[in-house]
Amino acid sequence: MKGSRQLTDADQQIWRRISRTVRPLNVPKTSSNPGAKTETHIHLPVAPAPILHHSRQDIQIRADKKTRRGQVKIDRTIDLHDMSRDAAFASLKRRLVLAHECNHRTVLIITGKGPNLQGILRQSLQGWLNDPSLRHIIASIAQAHIRHGGTGAFYVFLKRLG
Repeated sequence: MKGSRQLTDADQQIWRRISRTVRPLNVPKTSSNPGAKTETHIHLPVAPAPILHHSRQDIQIRADKKTRRGQVKIDRTIDLHDMSRDAAFASLKRRLVLAHECNHRTVLIITGKGPNLQGILRQSLQGWLNDPSLRHIIASIAQAHIRHGGTGAFYVFLKRLG
């Protein structure tokens, strides 16, 4: 090559260090036929058609939407205001299980907002509802409509008995 220079010992030493860290690319092997086309993209199967569910559970989803809009009657309210964290969890656990046994579907849990929406009860609620002793009775959770407490309250939709 014209204009190239010889590598010095320092350059060769650097090259050996770098070349130890380099791995070859996984390049697909080309066929022995030089005129053969190589694929440049991946073929994906066509997506399946959407499944439309028309079950009794869909009715509950519509009821949940109405509740979030503040349009459905709340079956039970659990107010955790002015409780310590431990007392609030014990009360929540006991009262949610009782609501489920009474076949209530919608429970309003009032935690309060706390300063800057950082109240200890508000922050703890998600973890409490994921507790194994409660998770099996809970269908879904949503923030309450403003007329039911807004950011200081949550709807808990309970599963049916059975």
